[in-house]
Amino acid sequence: MSNSLKKGIFYVFLANVINLIFNLITNFVLPKKLSIGSYADIKTYQLYVSYAGLFHFGFVDGMYIKYGGKNINSIDKRDLKINLNTLRLFQIIISALFLFVSIITRDIVLIFFSVSIVPLNLGNYFKQLYQATGEFSLYGKIMNITTALIFIANMIWIFIFKVDNPFYFLASNVVAYIIVWIILEIDCKKYIGNIKSIFPTFSFKELITNIKAGILLTIGNLSSILLTSMDRWFVKALLNTVAFAEYSFAVSMENFMNTAVTPVTITLYNYFCKTIDHKKIHNVRNYIMIFSTAIVACAFPAKFILEKYLHKYTNSIDVMFLLFAAQIFYIIIKSIYVNLYKANRQQRLYFVKLASVIFVGFLFNIICFKIVGVKESFAVGTLLSAIYWYILCIVDFKWIKLNVKELLYPFFEMAIFLICGFYLKAIIGFIIYIVCTIVVAKIFMTKEIDIILKTAIRKIKLSYKKK
Repeated sequence: MSNSLKKGIFYVFLANVINLIFNLITNFVLPKKLSIGSYADIKTYQLYVSYAGLFHFGFVDGMYIKYGGKNINSIDKRDLKINLNTLRLFQIIISALFLFVSIITRDIVLIFFSVSIVPLNLGNYFKQLYQATGEFSLYGKIMNITTALIFIANMIWIFIFKVDNPFYFLASNVVAYIIVWIILEIDCKKYIGNIKSIFPTFSFKELITNIKAGILLTIGNLSSILLTSMDRWFVKALLNTVAFAEYSFAVSMENFMNTAVTPVTITLYNYFCKTIDHKKIHNVRNYIMIFSTAIVACAFPAKFILEKYLHKYTNSIDVMFLLFAAQIFYIIIKSIYVNLYKANRQQRLYFVKLASVIFVGFLFNIICFKIVGVKESFAVGTLLSAIYWYILCIVDFKWIKLNVKELLYPFFEMAIFLICGFYLKAIIGFIIYIVCTIVVAKIFMTKEIDIILKTAIRKIKLSYKKK
């Protein structure tokens, strides 16, 4: 692994650790202190927010592809200025139209979402720009500021004002997004110069060019979001508010793991843009596979907390373990295969395959619910969808040659994880899963485990000598 890749992962990992701490506290405090109805409204807003990227219609992803692998200082300032200004005005128009519709429908959650579109998509533009150009320290700062602002506001409403009204929490999110957007606009001046007006440098040609380049990737990304959030839409539509709140809580636990995974995912795109060595890519894939099976172990501490301190949401445990099991496959898919689709400019193939996954995932959710009829059935559908997508990716990238052990490894780990999660107490399950994971990894991934162990021992010895 190159030094630049390690450095990038470190910057983003540091940001995600801070993000994780804030979110960990928030996601246990809110369901503990708020009513199920208020918590459900907040989770509904967060569900809507996950689709905000739809409304730039591929522009941001077109920029991502355009500047991917480049040094930010080498990008023509005028070109970047036109690119940014075009998106800014475009998003203001889209947001205004969407807000008009939201006011007519009198849906307060939709109104807050409409106001969020501009700061969210402009903020995402800067994050994607910094990712594409390898400016990971800047990306980390964006994450920290946003998370810190929302966290502080949430704690103030909970512990100082003691409110149980989702309006205050939604408003805090919107204000935080706007503040971060303004900060990013000011910071970006060093790359594009002072912006006197948003209108003179608007380019309809730039708008169309970026949308054409990125629309399939955006649809793919949002289709991925639809796939991973499809279960929540089903729960919201077919079951009651309590079931939606319980299911959403399980999803919020799953999101903790995404925080740890994000540093790897976003830095590997830049790495794959510059690396064509199939052996290196194969090795990275295997390490990610080991990482995915290890990181899901954080479900056990979450189970312990639920059993001891948050009895209101103990019905979320089975859903949580099924969703975490799906992440064994999703982590590999998003870190390796999705990045390879992007780096190899295979947006069309990515979209076609993802469309089939969504269709099959829809069927899985319907069939599972018809058979069982409980919220856990949608989590099973999500797990089956993840496995199906994983198999499709392996077929598309046959040149990443995998032996039988490498193919079977994640499935063995999934089975062990679910058995420990369903049938054992949190602490016992955690210990047994960790032991089994080490043993299975040693059998199926011998070479990689030996390298990991040798590296760890060497660093421990060096650390001991320094003391």
